[in-house]
Amino acid sequence: MLSKRLASFFSGGGPDFSKLTENDCGVGKYRIGYKLPGSAIDLNRRKEPFLSCVNLQLDLFNSYLQEDYNRQCVRVGFEWWAYRGPFFQGYFGLLGKLSMYIDVNRTNFESQVKQDDLQSLADYLKKDYWDYYEGDKGVNWESRQEFKDDIFTNGDTPSQYLVKLPDEYRVERINDIDWLTYSLVGEGTTGSHASFYWGYPISPNYYITVGFRARPELGKKTIRLARMLADAKKIMSMVELRKE
Repeated sequence: MLSKRLASFFSGGGPDFSKLTENDCGVGKYRIGYKLPGSAIDLNRRKEPFLSCVNLQLDLFNSYLQEDYNRQCVRVGFEWWAYRGPFFQGYFGLLGKLSMYIDVNRTNFESQVKQDDLQSLADYLKKDYWDYYEGDKGVNWESRQEFKDDIFTNGDTPSQYLVKLPDEYRVERINDIDWLTYSLVGEGTTGSHASFYWGYPISPNYYITVGFRARPELGKKTIRLARMLADAKKIMSMVELRKE
C-alpha cells in the first residue's frame, strides 16, 4: 500500500476520474458522447465551448475549419491535464501534460474514405502522413536534406530529427464500435512527445478522430508516456459513437 502511494506521489496527478463531465455532439448521421475527467489545467481565461453539433454541409463546415498539421478539421472539444509531483521534481513539480482533441476531419479533395470502412481510413492516412512528412518540403524531407552530406552521421538522419510515423494501424473495439488506432512520435515538429489516435470514417469526405498528445517534461520519458497512454485509454473507454 505504501509503495503504491509513493508511486502515485512521484508520478503526478493527471486526470481525476472521480469527477466526470458528460458531453456529446451530433455529427452528420452520428452522435459522439464522451466523459472528461476533472483536474483540467485552468488557464484563467474563457475556454472555447464544446460543440453540440457539427454541420457537414461544406460551406458551413468550412466556416469553423482549422488546420492541425496535416489535418483540416472542426474541433468539437479540447481539454488538457498536468502531471505534477513534489516541488523539487523540476519546475514546480511539472512532470508532463496530456491534451485531448476531438475533431471532425475533412479529407483532401483528391482522396476519399468509405463510410464505416476502417481499412479505407488506414489507406488514406498512410498516404496523407507520407505526403505531409516525407514529401517535398515536409519535416522529414527537410531533415534528411540537412543531414545527407553530414560526415559525422554518414548521411543518416538521427531519429530525434524525424517524425516517427505510425508503425501499424490496429482495430480496437470500444463500446460496440470498431475504431482504427495508431500513434506518432514527434508529430508536427519532431521531439519526444507522442500522439495517440482513434479514428472512424463517417462519410466519404469526413472522419472523426479522438486524439491525445502526451508531452513528458521530466524523468524517464517511457514511464511518463506509459502513464499518460493508460489515462488516454481510460478516457477513450468512455467514448461512445452511434448512428442517430
